[in-house]
Amino acid sequence: MSFHSMQVAEGLSTESSIVVETIQRSGMFGKLLTVERETCTSVANSLRSNGVSYRSNVSRISAATYRGKGKDGKEDSGLDIGIAPPQHAKWQSIAAIMVSEVVGAGVLTLSRKYAQLGWIPATIFIVVIFLITVYTSNMMVEVKKVFPAIISMADAADYTFGRVASSFVQVLMAIFLCTTLGDYMLLIGKSLASTLYSVHLCFPVWVTISLVALFPIMQLRTLNATTALCIMNMVSIILAVGLVIAGLIIHGRDASVETFLIAENLDFLTFMQALSAIFFTFGGQFMFYELMAEMTDFTEFPWTFSIAGPFQVPIYLIVGTVGYHYKGEDASGYFLDNLPFGWMYRLASALLCFHMLIAFLILGNVLSRILHLYFSPYRVNDLGLRGKLEWLGCTSLVIVVSFVVANAIPFFEELTSLIGGLLVPSLNMIFPILFYIRTKQMVDLKIKGWEWVVYVFLIAFGALVTVVSTYMNLRAIIDGWSTYGAPFSCHCDQIWNTCDCS
Repeated sequence: MSFHSMQVAEGLSTESSIVVETIQRSGMFGKLLTVERETCTSVANSLRSNGVSYRSNVSRISAATYRGKGKDGKEDSGLDIGIAPPQHAKWQSIAAIMVSEVVGAGVLTLSRKYAQLGWIPATIFIVVIFLITVYTSNMMVEVKKVFPAIISMADAADYTFGRVASSFVQVLMAIFLCTTLGDYMLLIGKSLASTLYSVHLCFPVWVTISLVALFPIMQLRTLNATTALCIMNMVSIILAVGLVIAGLIIHGRDASVETFLIAENLDFLTFMQALSAIFFTFGGQFMFYELMAEMTDFTEFPWTFSIAGPFQVPIYLIVGTVGYHYKGEDASGYFLDNLPFGWMYRLASALLCFHMLIAFLILGNVLSRILHLYFSPYRVNDLGLRGKLEWLGCTSLVIVVSFVVANAIPFFEELTSLIGGLLVPSLNMIFPILFYIRTKQMVDLKIKGWEWVVYVFLIAFGALVTVVSTYMNLRAIIDGWSTYGAPFSCHCDQIWNTCDCS
């Protein structure tokens, strides 16, 4: 995933020399970054030779230039594409980006999670998982203080545990991105079908239409207007959710609807499965290091939650509680399905479709950039014909894999929960804690007894959610195949406005 060259820092003896490497990384929104940093091996050697606390102090991050043809038709190795340089953003700007990104696909499942858990457990764990996210994010900042050249979760693994750990984290990140993009494509197809619910096409056909629509969109290699994209993304999902809430209020609550403080017949397995979907709603933490790389002072990153938290948590609570109040145990795992067919349902679906197209563009650009860096590091910043063809190949691979995931698991709630249970606890909780523990050991800082208790408890909790919820979600997916048909079957349930697909 990186292109790098190495050199020994001048003015240092051979015995204590610092080896510096220049690498390229995919930053926020797939921005191409050039990082000059001390190699992980050099850091390890310094620790072994000095035997004292150590901090990496060789680090410089800059926006990579792009090669292309200038106005005179000649090769231009420094084509200006209007990309803002990194390390210039204030924490308020990063908070605004987080606010626009946190409310997405995951929020659509929350009314169903309230139905599975009840008022008290669902509310408590939305707040608790947010607080855990804040806590482990502070740990990420502390690790970056020691190794300021960290740009990604994989970099943190490399500096703390070595290349094998870094490769493992990269694989998990790739799986997370691929499955999440599959979830996004599923939602694009479903929301498009819901917008045109009187057109009776099978679900794979709608997903194919989505695939065709995404191909030209994904050829945008640089997302210059990221602020505008974030604003449009946030406004569209808020309007879609707001329409559903308004529709529920207008139609009122049926007299037979029942809600419970703690859901009846709630068992341990159902509890863990519901938690996995809540974890998914906080899954954006995997990009926090990329966000820090954009900041003037990354140590201010924890302040972003003073803006993002008061927006994110209330939105999640409102969506979950309103859906549960009006629908009770019948609350849908796809929030829009709490509405009957009609103009409000159609408009909310169109807004959601627009939101998911932008979300796919942003996240797909990140994964495509990572693939381009891996397969062709010397051409990743080439705006010529070959560079464009390689980018087409990378984006095509991303879109096709997403298409396969969306049709293989065409159940939104189950796929979302599977991702949230299988991957998010590790990326949000287990890995940041392990990197923090290792960093403290590397700089000879003692970990107190009560800290060990907290760390072990959180790691064990994350591992338990991962194992149990993954089992339950896989069982739910298999049951879905048995009930509604195998992968790539018609799967038209709840997207047609007739009983023909019942």
